[in-house]
Amino acid sequence: MKNIVIESLVLSQKTAILEDDKLVELLIEDNTNEKIVSNIYRGVVKNVKPGIEAGFVDIGLDKLAYLPLGKNKDIKSGQDIMVQVNKEGIGSKGAKLNLEISIAGRYLVYIPSNDRSTMSNKITDEKERFRLKKIINAINKEGLGIIVRTEAQGCTLEELKCDLEYLKAKYEVICKEFKLGMGPKLLYKDLDFASKYVKDNVNEYTNQIVVNNEEKYSELKNILKEINKEYVNKLILEKNKDVFDLYKVQGQIEKSINKKVWLKSGGYLIIDKTEAMTVIDVNTGKYTGSIKLEETVYKTNLEAAKEIARQLKLRDIGGIIIIDFIDMHKKEYKEELLKILSDELKKDKRKSEVLGLTRLGLVEVARRREKSSIDTYFLGDCPTCKEHSYLKSINSIIDDIEKEVMRISEHTSYKSISIELNNEVYKEINQKWKNILNTISKKYDIIIKSTGRDSISYEKINIIFNT
Repeated sequence: MKNIVIESLVLSQKTAILEDDKLVELLIEDNTNEKIVSNIYRGVVKNVKPGIEAGFVDIGLDKLAYLPLGKNKDIKSGQDIMVQVNKEGIGSKGAKLNLEISIAGRYLVYIPSNDRSTMSNKITDEKERFRLKKIINAINKEGLGIIVRTEAQGCTLEELKCDLEYLKAKYEVICKEFKLGMGPKLLYKDLDFASKYVKDNVNEYTNQIVVNNEEKYSELKNILKEINKEYVNKLILEKNKDVFDLYKVQGQIEKSINKKVWLKSGGYLIIDKTEAMTVIDVNTGKYTGSIKLEETVYKTNLEAAKEIARQLKLRDIGGIIIIDFIDMHKKEYKEELLKILSDELKKDKRKSEVLGLTRLGLVEVARRREKSSIDTYFLGDCPTCKEHSYLKSINSIIDDIEKEVMRISEHTSYKSISIELNNEVYKEINQKWKNILNTISKKYDIIIKSTGRDSISYEKINIIFNT
């Protein structure tokens, strides 16, 4: 059975997916950097550059957004247009826009400006593809632009019809909003990671959805009602509680950012990230087994292949991955190892490919990179050498501070505390994150004072109760 545990903090929101109590995926949203990808806006064209076939559009943000014109040569300065963000702005560059609007439902994606019906390539069973195509033809008499999502497998005509009607109604509301008023305007805000995951994945195999925030509880309650009213019973509110500690998630996260990963057999992996790639080394460790060496190596490698696939998904590692399995001589063992690794990676929604063995006997894997791996949130740079280390990041330390305040609020009557931190941590928090500490203070109605001391270790938090 699957449990979904959502931890809402001031600085971040994290969604942990557990299968049989084992952490298999972690989604992290940094609340200080609001995501706008998939949001739909009414924009005002400010400038058109025919030479580079681009327009620059005001959608109400600090920077003008960039719109590739392509075939849309008739767009003029001053014109109001409906646009969707398909790439976040980076540095001095504004967000990248698209004129082709798409709205995702649970099973379908509706593209109003299109008239083609297509299907996810991940639906590979020909009988199922034919069945779904027949249903879409029956419910889509208007010839609307539709993409059938992977989640549609096994759906009934009624389920797909309801999803399409829901998407059409949503688009009508967006069009009405577009016509109201003048100037840049947010017309549709996409769901955050937590709500999107619940919308797309909740089913009869979901045991519980646990949240610690009342607003998120209400939002998910409405989403679940639209899918299946009975699913609302799966939703549990643990208001202002440390749900990651309560549901044994935190310890598993700490293991998932360690360099060393132990295998059940006694073997282990060493996972090293470099700027260009991720390198994984497989070792037999304590595993000797009762069979000859070649068999011991083979069994360790097979166990490692399954764990590596899990770790890539859990840590959200993308790009090029080089795996140094333990040397094997038998050709059939090597072929079976590559097959097992490939089969395990196919279970991952993110596109991954085993590229094969290099001349040095290393296995090369490519996994599509969509966002930063989870260790970029939890781990920071060494304060001395300023390079990436296995020390906690400031983000992670601030989350720890909030959890301490959360526990004090729940279990004591204290209304004022002092926090002693390492001097380097104190300086950074005081210079850049003071507003976050103030928000935490207001959220739990506890006055927070902070001081720095050189004698305190980098990750340590000392709490002093003020009377």
